[in-house]
Amino acid sequence: MDNTNIALPLIDVNSAHCALCVEKALRSVPTLEEACLDLDRHLAKLRSATSAQAVREAVAAIRHAGYNVATERHRFSTTGITCAGCANKVGDILNKLPGIISARVDHVDKQAEIEVVKGTLTVDDLLNALKPAGYGLIAQAA
Repeated sequence: MDNTNIALPLIDVNSAHCALCVEKALRSVPTLEEACLDLDRHLAKLRSATSAQAVREAVAAIRHAGYNVATERHRFSTTGITCAGCANKVGDILNKLPGIISARVDHVDKQAEIEVVKGTLTVDDLLNALKPAGYGLIAQAA
């Protein structure tokens, strides 16, 4: 599998000391091939062959170190989901996308709640990932 590069927008990483703490946290993530910080741009730049898992682990490590990553939470109505198996399949598809922190899908309420690293995936990216399997998402008003 090719390595994927992704940038995490950091929150409250404003000094060299903060950057060192985040770098130390990222070194503890075994799925990362490489991680470096750009303090001026408030970004952690990651490279990994297992990018979806690595991003989740990197965000968890950064949060555990007392810092945070800018994310967006989306709520969708779902289409094509008729059972728990469908909901699990949609969750599996979404959770394989680099940038997804969490995707929870409820077949009873026909709802999906997704947390994504800000600036990594668009709603169209989510829809395009689900379309081949026959599922869809309809954005809900904030």
